[in-house]
Amino acid sequence: MLCRKLACERINQGPFQENDRSQASYLQLILILYALPENDLGIARKSLGQISFDGCLQTMLEIGILTDEISLDLNEALTEGKALGFRKYELRCVDSYEKRVPNLPAGTEERLKAEIDAGELELTALAPGLFKRRLSEQEAIAAELDDILPRTCEMAQRLKAPNIVVFSFMRSTEGSEAKAVDILKKAGQIVVDHGLKMAVENEPGFYADTGENTAALVKAIGLESVGINWDPGNAVSSGEAAYPIGYRAVLPYILNVHVKDTIPVPPDKWENLLIGDGGVNWLGQIQALTNDRPIEHITLETHVFPLLESTREDLRRLRILLDTVERLDEASD
Repeated sequence: MLCRKLACERINQGPFQENDRSQASYLQLILILYALPENDLGIARKSLGQISFDGCLQTMLEIGILTDEISLDLNEALTEGKALGFRKYELRCVDSYEKRVPNLPAGTEERLKAEIDAGELELTALAPGLFKRRLSEQEAIAAELDDILPRTCEMAQRLKAPNIVVFSFMRSTEGSEAKAVDILKKAGQIVVDHGLKMAVENEPGFYADTGENTAALVKAIGLESVGINWDPGNAVSSGEAAYPIGYRAVLPYILNVHVKDTIPVPPDKWENLLIGDGGVNWLGQIQALTNDRPIEHITLETHVFPLLESTREDLRRLRILLDTVERLDEASD
């Protein structure tokens, strides 16, 4: 009770002064206070926009999640997500894995927009699953460029989602990296023209698979608003030491980060696992993200069934990692 009162008083004092370092407990309490309509101290709810952190060294990354990593049922996903403390969501599939943005069930967008406008949640990205195919599929690619991508961008504008996550085409003898770059550059221009950013996700078996290859591809695209959706798990499954090797390459281009763990299963498969059970050095990666600060949040992508139970456990482990990073940083001061 006393800590909450002190935190409330500290928030109400105004901007943090130079070298006024907030503790992890302060930030945790701020999020608790934010989530309450009115707390038991009689202090009215504040939006994050009303709280100034000028001069404050924030060491905690906010955790977001893909809604379908909680449940395909959007109502259940948002209800359970709120109970777990999530405010930031990435939108991909609703009702079934075949119903992907922008082709969502009736009423979905309206439901989301109402909560977004009320300040209850934020969308960090839309993930339509574009270019997750071979370059030889010209008719499908044309439909993605001419129809699905523009509609996704329009939806993102309405829902205030800043990023569009795409893929980079499967490697094959029928295509080339140069051709993939050419199409992705066209896609990137469409996204830029809508005032948004395009994040290319690295994926095993694609032209953007490892961090180093993804960084080279995005550099070749050459558009300032085209960056990377960094997935260290996918990099590990592609045979790379995601942290530090892949991360060093992608760092200048990171727009979004997916958090899951994986382990390669030779010759060309992989298994998704709970955080800490796979091959990603998540402690090192989170510490680097915290210190380098290319983004202010990370997005949980559980990919382990049963979904809700696995997401709860992943979230518990992820919070332990964030707390460990906080303690390591404090010890090094």
